[in-house]
Amino acid sequence: MQKFMPMRAIVLPLPMRHYKGFASMIFTAILSRWIHVISACLVIGGVFFIRYLVPPALAPVDDNASREILLSLRKYFKRVVHTAILLLIITGIFNTWLAWDKYKLDRAVLHPLWGTHILLAALAFSIALYVLAGPLPPKSHRKLMALNFAILLLAVAAASSLKWARERAVSQNAQQSALSSDIR
Repeated sequence: MQKFMPMRAIVLPLPMRHYKGFASMIFTAILSRWIHVISACLVIGGVFFIRYLVPPALAPVDDNASREILLSLRKYFKRVVHTAILLLIITGIFNTWLAWDKYKLDRAVLHPLWGTHILLAALAFSIALYVLAGPLPPKSHRKLMALNFAILLLAVAAASSLKWARERAVSQNAQQSALSSDIR
């Protein structure tokens, strides 16, 4: 008669299933990725809303009321952006730390994609912090927010390309390992 096998023994890789902290590490990794994606969505959606939806909505309102509404929205948006930037930096560092061994599998592709993602994110953070600094927006805030929206979309494109390339590298490495073990 076969003994009952707990689910974790089936799901977790053989060497890792006896590591007591492995399940909590999986939860932390998933939580970190979730926070990273949600923070990015909030920033991108917020930039789109502030730049492209608020101005036409305020067009029928008189200039003084329009300015007060925009400054009030900006105050709350600033809090969201600052919190999201902090969370993106923390979770980005943690996610990179978790995946760094995978980035070594195809350095020629993965390192440039990772670097592009980081540079675009740093540029977007810098523009957002500049536009939101101080009590009043700079005169060029509309152009800068439009530019920032485009940069954020490019950062997402770099991130999704990086994820695809990383998964491809892991898959190719697994196939090569399986072939080399079959040859022995």
